[in-house]
Amino acid sequence: MKSCVELVPVVLFLLISHCALLSQQRADPLTVAVVRDFGGELFLLNSVKYLNPLVQLLNSNVNARTYQSAEVARKNGFYIRIGVHGMVGAVNPEQFTYTPELPTATLDLARVGQYATIFPSVSIRDTAGLVGYAFRVVLGDGIREKKIELPANAPTFFGNTQQRFRIPKEYFRQRLQNPAAGDPLLLLPAATRTSVLPYIERLPDEYPLPSGQNLRFLPLAMPQIEIGSLFGTELLLRYLPQINWGNNIGNFGFAAVGLKHSLSQYMTNPPLELALQAVYQTTTLTNTIGVTGARLRADANIFTANVHASKRWGNFEVFGGLAYDNLNINASYTFVIPFELQGQLGLLQLQRDANGTFFYAVNAAEGYPGDTQPQTKTVALTDAALRGTLGMSYYLGPVVVSVDYNRSTFHLLSAGVAVKF
Repeated sequence: MKSCVELVPVVLFLLISHCALLSQQRADPLTVAVVRDFGGELFLLNSVKYLNPLVQLLNSNVNARTYQSAEVARKNGFYIRIGVHGMVGAVNPEQFTYTPELPTATLDLARVGQYATIFPSVSIRDTAGLVGYAFRVVLGDGIREKKIELPANAPTFFGNTQQRFRIPKEYFRQRLQNPAAGDPLLLLPAATRTSVLPYIERLPDEYPLPSGQNLRFLPLAMPQIEIGSLFGTELLLRYLPQINWGNNIGNFGFAAVGLKHSLSQYMTNPPLELALQAVYQTTTLTNTIGVTGARLRADANIFTANVHASKRWGNFEVFGGLAYDNLNINASYTFVIPFELQGQLGLLQLQRDANGTFFYAVNAAEGYPGDTQPQTKTVALTDAALRGTLGMSYYLGPVVVSVDYNRSTFHLLSAGVAVKF
């Protein structure tokens, strides 16, 4: 039998656990609305920086392996080359992080007038709007005065860190309750300032930024068909329906059509083969990111034009070229308030498992529905870059094996095998 002294820690643990479960706050709709609105603006400010490396690298992979030789049959005739090609892109060191921004505002009495009448007496029409605006104003002042510190960097999709920024409530209290002489907030009646403070006090003390997936390389593989030839021109076809490439990449599919035209056919005894190629590709990426189940969809239209050359000695051939790649990407991101904040706001219930570990969970019957109003934000991403390629092919009858290196915004290695019929 355990002594009373030995039972004290157990009793204290049970008492603290019980108090934690009982003391969890209930969700306040106004506070939730402010956090949801702030989170949406936060995403719009940082989404391009967060997502850009992913969509750029994935679509840069797709641009590789459109040729392994500049030779095109000069006589009209039918042949088909069927191949499978793989490529892997390396993430550049500077693309693991970005410099985050926060939604801020400067005090404008006309803007305040959208939410409240302050003269001759205070009458608030939109409390959530006023609280959110006041929060952004003080936040902006705090950053400029270096009273509020932003993380120096935050992870992109490829990063491996978790960053958050802290909201120093003491700074907000001082600015709203006792503004110093000359403080622009003195333009607001004291009743207006003090009316928003209780709601700001209920906001989370910290706000997490999206975490990265800790990736260094991005692999891809695709089938390819080349059909020739008509007037020294080959047709290129690629197609792959959306398939799952693992939890990190998600579902990715693409289609492409291209034409390669021989330039060396117009030369007499050319020292090497020379060709011009244009390719149009479409890609679709869908992914579920993080524990909150945020959903990403990115649709890309990619145009590539290249000029390339090759020289063959027996079974070996060396090839290389210069390409111009242009990407236009429309991405949508559907997300909810981070689980950590949902728990703090009272949208999720604090529960304890059999091992005594606390966790947050949905319990709609008890008034903890979670965030039932996901937000969808859309962003447009564009990129254009020159890309150089250098590679080598080996022929064994109708079979050709190739490997090449591509350098543009990223370092890409690709290889493939094709059979000509």
